[in-house]
Amino acid sequence: MADPRLRQLVIKTGVVKRLAKEKTVYEKEVKTEFARLDKFKTDGADEHVLRKQEEVIQECQMMLPDSKRRLQKEFELLQKFLQDEQDLKETEEYTKAAEMLSEAEAILKA
Repeated sequence: MADPRLRQLVIKTGVVKRLAKEKTVYEKEVKTEFARLDKFKTDGADEHVLRKQEEVIQECQMMLPDSKRRLQKEFELLQKFLQDEQDLKETEEYTKAAEMLSEAEAILKA
């Protein structure tokens, strides 16, 4: 990996991968917390517990737009990098980056 562009490509790919995972985890957490709230309601939990659980859900939901925005930004940077560095197309790193782009695109559309 003597070419510094390959190093940059690996770094940018890793960032997109991490942010895609982060967004997915936040989405799962929101679903989990909603399920917990429903369970509390059916079990007849105290009003204070229900309010606190709703606050937890709101905090989780507030993280979603931020994580999506950051993923979108890094997605676009990686996409532009791949367009600018077409001569790296034969490398394994380029292939992995292109695969990560398609995965991230699916996550962004979800």
